[in-house]
Amino acid sequence: MKVAKGWRWFRPATLPKSAPVPPLRTEGSFETDWARKPWANTARDVFQELALLPAFRYLASPTIRGRERLRGLSEPIVVASNHVSHLDTAILLESLPLRFRHRVLVGAAADYFFTGKVRGNLAALAIGAFPVERKRASAASARLAVRLVQEGWNLILFPEGGRSDDAWLQELKPGAAFVAARAKRPLVPMWITGTEHLLPRGSKRPRRGRVDVLIGDPLYPRDGEDARELHARFEEALKRLATEATTDWWQALRAPDGDPYGPDAARWRRVWARGEAPGRAKSRWK
Repeated sequence: MKVAKGWRWFRPATLPKSAPVPPLRTEGSFETDWARKPWANTARDVFQELALLPAFRYLASPTIRGRERLRGLSEPIVVASNHVSHLDTAILLESLPLRFRHRVLVGAAADYFFTGKVRGNLAALAIGAFPVERKRASAASARLAVRLVQEGWNLILFPEGGRSDDAWLQELKPGAAFVAARAKRPLVPMWITGTEHLLPRGSKRPRRGRVDVLIGDPLYPRDGEDARELHARFEEALKRLATEATTDWWQALRAPDGDPYGPDAARWRRVWARGEAPGRAKSRWK
């Protein structure tokens, strides 16, 4: 009888028909520690600086504002942004100074990137991805993220938990604030505009265009402040960045709670876009 010899790099070894098929690694058990070893980090730097980021610059012609807000900021930091496209990771990497970029990891959806060995390993190596459970609160994901920050890694997290369908902000989950509060490190809000046109959700082929990123002031956890309070400050800061990105700094400063349209703006905008708002007829062209 042929004996299985364990997992190869990208696929399992051949098993006898009588043997039970081992399950794929789940989000809680997918091993990514190897991708944070010095050789893997060096390989990732080379790939990003020579291939990924030059290709993105050609595709997106990015404009980055607010880099001066990162001056004097010590590592590690937690970066949290809105999420509208798979290109968001590339623009956030491009936005970070070299001293942050060369030691940064990305929280990626466990149920999307880490359901198979090939995709999970490629994501871990190429962008430093590690699995984050987005459909429910996961103590394992939270502990891993906090441990990585405590080990000196900068993190990129997407608090919405997934890409927005219409580029409006979805409900923000408190994971990024929890990590920053527990590790006592700065939480940096960023707002991305334009990647939803270059690679919309569901699209396979990117197209050229322009992308803007606005970097906000770092939020430092205060003495005695818990994750919920830091999350509330972050949510307001992110809404102000969204307003500033579409208007100006003064209008964003004057907006109540950072949102000039009120807390239900995104919901009503989606209702209006579907033609369900009172007094609005659905488009005959759809």
